[in-house]
Amino acid sequence: MGIFERKNKDLQKAFLLAEKSISIDPYNSFGYLQRGGAYFQEDQFEKAFEDASKAIELNSNNAYAYNLRARVFVKRGENEKAEVEFKKAIDLDPNYVNAYNARGVFFTDLKQCEKAIEDFDKAVELKPNSAYIYNNRGIAWTKLDEDEKAMVDYNRTLELDSNYVFTYNNRGNLWLKLGEIDKALKDYNKAIELDSNFANAYRNRGILYFKIGNYDNAIENFQKAISLDEGFKFLEDKIKLAQEKINEQRQFNESNVEEEDKVEKSKLENEIENIIESIRDAAKSKVKMVAHYTKLSVADIYVKEINVKMHYSNAIYMNDPMEGKVFFDYLDNEEITKAYVSGEKRTETSVYLGSFLPAEENEGEVSHEDELVMWRTYGKDENGKEASGCNVVISSDFFKLNSSLEEKSISMSDNEEELLNVVYIKKLKSSKEITNDNKDKIEPAIAQLKDKLLELIQLRNKYQKKDDFYREIENSIFKRLSTISYLFKSADYNYEHEVRVITYIPRNSDNIKFREVNESNLPRKQFYIESYNDILPYIKKIYLGPKVEHYQRWSLYLDYEIRQRVKEGMTNVNPSNIEIIKSECKFQ
Repeated sequence: MGIFERKNKDLQKAFLLAEKSISIDPYNSFGYLQRGGAYFQEDQFEKAFEDASKAIELNSNNAYAYNLRARVFVKRGENEKAEVEFKKAIDLDPNYVNAYNARGVFFTDLKQCEKAIEDFDKAVELKPNSAYIYNNRGIAWTKLDEDEKAMVDYNRTLELDSNYVFTYNNRGNLWLKLGEIDKALKDYNKAIELDSNFANAYRNRGILYFKIGNYDNAIENFQKAISLDEGFKFLEDKIKLAQEKINEQRQFNESNVEEEDKVEKSKLENEIENIIESIRDAAKSKVKMVAHYTKLSVADIYVKEINVKMHYSNAIYMNDPMEGKVFFDYLDNEEITKAYVSGEKRTETSVYLGSFLPAEENEGEVSHEDELVMWRTYGKDENGKEASGCNVVISSDFFKLNSSLEEKSISMSDNEEELLNVVYIKKLKSSKEITNDNKDKIEPAIAQLKDKLLELIQLRNKYQKKDDFYREIENSIFKRLSTISYLFKSADYNYEHEVRVITYIPRNSDNIKFREVNESNLPRKQFYIESYNDILPYIKKIYLGPKVEHYQRWSLYLDYEIRQRVKEGMTNVNPSNIEIIKSECKFQ
């Protein structure tokens, strides 16, 4: 029996007991609390809230009811109210283990992991043999990159409960991060053995197989994950990438190339991919909210329909002609640049970008929520009029991948929509340097990357320009570097502290869409992909530019449309939590 089947049976029993308790004594808060908890487990959050509130009405000192209501506020995205309710529960019962644990998970999701650790420490102190608390603290340690402490907690979890399925998945992710492939595979296998319907474990095992080049097994696992949970439908692109790799490998194996050169090419390409991955890891952003300056018509689209997603455009549509070229200036090697350009001539660009600015980063030290230079540069209307657009402030949770079947606190590896800090390069008289704080990690990685690229080019030079092997290497260089070159910009723009989503999509992906273009001398289609998540539930603020005409009407209209979406069924949107604000910038 899978974990979710057991859960359903337990819920049915809980409902029966709760209904019976309420019928016996309708003035006893316990029955309402028990039923509210069952409703919560069934994702019927409004009914859970009603029962928790009824329990509090009957007993104002019911710490358990405050904890339940806090968890509903978390689901609604009402974080301030949730924190108040958690505190109330703990104040009423300072030994309430589940309240400390639930608040710890809450703080972990808010990326306030130090606070989360404090709560988990208290929970462990009160209940030292509880497996799920160690699992959750392990996740918080993982998010803090405290891998050794995370591993200790995951191991402790499994000492206490050798069948704790989620921890096998989480520890598998940690082993994979540490490069321990065999140990990661063993943990994923165990998770699936314990629960054959655990979609996230199949997904992560597929990622592992993809990383080691076992593309057939990767496809099989991705397909299984999708069949169990439609939230993993994005893996269809991973499947196509795997199929692309299989076809490349088949052609490669059939080519008339020395076997030792084939082996060398594969080795160098794997090393290059690992270095690129390490650069992306070093550039990961921890910003909590992002600012998206855009046209008012875009905000209109975001609020007027259900299931509206954000668009990421193909990299060729970037406004700055230097986009992607600064990286090659930094490499400062003509051979690498020529090989890239040659590959570009034969290969369609399949990199898609989303660009944002930090909002409320570093506790207010860096914020571009309402900034005059940004209104001039990005906040324009359809006619290019400055400061007449809007700024949509979005929670960074928007970029996380969510699976309907997974436990709230499960950590996931290989986040597809990863927010990355743009790397800024300053040009000096005789050299170039990276200005980011993490330059000590990025600079040596790029130096390694350059060395490996030159080794690959040296291998290419053993063949003639007309040879397929020669061309395959150039195509390979283009394809791999195009996934990272757009991470770099001139230090002239470092005041922006820009963050980006950079995603490679197979050319034959069904997820590539287009909009019609009616401008002269331009193709009739412009290509883009959509975000995984709907955007409205993650919008926190909408700023109207300082030069927006009739801003009161826009404010009223946007608020009305947001409320209409809730009436139409968007239960994860709370209109009162979305501020619509007129810019305070003085625009001359």
